[in-house]
Amino acid sequence: MQKIVFGFICILLFFQVKAQTFTIKKTIQPFYDIIEWKGMGGILMSKDPNGNSNQIYLTLVGEKDKSIWDQQIAPPNGKFYYISSENARYVYFLRNLNPENGKIYFDQLNSAGNVKNTSVSIASVIKNLGYDVSELELKNVVVTDKALVHQFRHINKKDKIQTEIATFITHHNLIPYAVVLGKVKEDEIKAGKSNSFQYIGFSGDEICFADYTHANTSKGWNVIVFNSKGQEQKRVFLKNTWGNLTTFNVVGFGTTGAFYLNTLNDVQQGLLTYINNQFYMTFMNSSSSENSLELYKLEEESWKKINNFSFQNSNQKKGFSIGIYPLNEAITYSITGISNDKNTVALPIDGSKAIVNNYTNSIIFNPSRTIISDKKEFFAVTLQTGNLFFDKNQLKTVTDVEFEFIKK
Repeated sequence: MQKIVFGFICILLFFQVKAQTFTIKKTIQPFYDIIEWKGMGGILMSKDPNGNSNQIYLTLVGEKDKSIWDQQIAPPNGKFYYISSENARYVYFLRNLNPENGKIYFDQLNSAGNVKNTSVSIASVIKNLGYDVSELELKNVVVTDKALVHQFRHINKKDKIQTEIATFITHHNLIPYAVVLGKVKEDEIKAGKSNSFQYIGFSGDEICFADYTHANTSKGWNVIVFNSKGQEQKRVFLKNTWGNLTTFNVVGFGTTGAFYLNTLNDVQQGLLTYINNQFYMTFMNSSSSENSLELYKLEEESWKKINNFSFQNSNQKKGFSIGIYPLNEAITYSITGISNDKNTVALPIDGSKAIVNNYTNSIIFNPSRTIISDKKEFFAVTLQTGNLFFDKNQLKTVTDVEFEFIKK
């Protein structure tokens, strides 16, 4: 009997050590929302509920049993565009996506909790390339570990040529740089011989873009690698070894400018991803009665299949739309056109079972929710030593709030 009681006590102690609940004290203003900084924690947000001030207070909560730091921003009318990426030590609260009089206004926040409220003009560096910033179409905004990156497109209606342009604003000294990624003929895009340039990811100070070429002798992706000062580092050609692939529209997914703009809709045959110094390829295989989302990893110049997910009751007559957001644990996607539902799919890079969820906008600001299967009713953050959970029903109250941290 004593052994049974002792064993029961040990089990209770094990779960108490593994799971920990802690309280974050209320601020002057009530918490009204929470967003994720992937790998860092959850950012609680509080403000005056009566709208008497545009001040927003930020409280980062992570693996500790108290807030890591507190900061504040003051965007006009309380509106902002939150830009973040896996492995980037900075996030941005943009006041404007498109340049206003050539300037980008923002609050920059680093992992130490330091905030810079400023603006940077990109008009002159774009003018040096021979273009007027007011004549460019913004396609995407992303943050890398070293720079805030904008991707623009200039359309020459007379010659029917698309020119892709990228600007880089370095985090530390906020100096802008600009480069021409390349030019693509609209006729070649319509004929399927080429695709528009896509931002495909970063690793350290390597920032990558790619376009697809369908030349007579080779088919594949041309990758151009830049550093944060817009200096070309190298070019890589990744061969298409699969032949003709199913085409689909690319849409914005994750905390990127493409998501907020909702205007990307470029047609692609596959999605290249570059994260942690590794290339991945995703495409939709429609060769059978099912549609299979397949993920490959480049190993020693050969593509190795590492995961896939087959959609049941798929309707191949519909066009597909796919958005991609890479995480350290998995490559995640938003997918429409497969069935009546819009889903998120996470394909873990370790080959484990795919995780599928119904798509909601809340997932955009909580990317870990796509890869954490348990406690689906909660806001969830995956951290190095465990998972952090928060019940969003606690928001908009004047009370303290509780978090649960479960060690891995």
